[in-house]
Amino acid sequence: MGEIPVIQCRNLSRRFGSKTVLNNVSFEVYPGIIGLLGPNGAGKSTLIKLILGLDIPSSGGITLFGKTKVELGKIGFMPEAKAIIPSMKGFEFVAFAGELEGLKRKDALRRSHEILDCLSMGEARFRKLGEYSTGMIQKIKLAQALVHDPELLILDEPTAGLDPPARNQMLDYLSYFARQQGKSIVLSTHLLGDVQSVCDQVVVLNFGNCLASCSLETLVGNKENRYLIEIAGNQIDSISALGNLCIGTQDMGGFTKVFIQCESTAEINHIASQVLSAGGVIKKFIPLEGNLDDAFFALLDKQRMEKI
Repeated sequence: MGEIPVIQCRNLSRRFGSKTVLNNVSFEVYPGIIGLLGPNGAGKSTLIKLILGLDIPSSGGITLFGKTKVELGKIGFMPEAKAIIPSMKGFEFVAFAGELEGLKRKDALRRSHEILDCLSMGEARFRKLGEYSTGMIQKIKLAQALVHDPELLILDEPTAGLDPPARNQMLDYLSYFARQQGKSIVLSTHLLGDVQSVCDQVVVLNFGNCLASCSLETLVGNKENRYLIEIAGNQIDSISALGNLCIGTQDMGGFTKVFIQCESTAEINHIASQVLSAGGVIKKFIPLEGNLDDAFFALLDKQRMEKI
């Protein structure tokens, strides 16, 4: 890409005794909004701790902005946990976070009000945090991550607990800070719709392995040459017969969703013939729309089948 990666991991592993939480993970991501995806236990939280310098790898390494030494002043972190001081007023809490990052009191207060203005906090900033709604707390948590003007934001479930209007507003803020203020953002979330709405790049983890690291467009695919087949009957032999044309599967119980990539009508006809010859029953054969849900679960299921 010609740019310095915001985050670059090379053969990164983290073990706790005999348990491997991250297994030889390698990827690089560039300026923009990066979705960090994976089920519970995938290794996302451990990766975040390593990026923040709160833990050290068992092997391998991380560079941020091309440097091996973590410059914490360049990073802002929004935790999933509530992590507030209920007795403090909103603007005081954000300013306090700025002071912890090294800002002088006067500058911290100025930045606090600037960020809270951007987040449309109005007079609510003068109320105690203990009186805040979930949506207001999420805004305050985002504000404290931004107050010292970092280059990289790491946000852990920023839309958790928000109703649809508040969720959309939060995503709009993320787009604004990335597109208008040049922030790079790592969005760790279980909400695939959030990632598809705002992210440029995606990193997918599962069982400590990196299953994908690419642009969102690459992951969801081009609907012009990707297809979904629903296969019943002899599913295992049918999938094997497809060979490298199969780019992922998703077990649905009585049938299997199979994702394929092919370039011509002749190839499509050949695929149908292969499935039928292997004893499969084709329930559906349609062009694959660019859908992150399907692509994500196909990756997980492909990993599961490779372990069988």
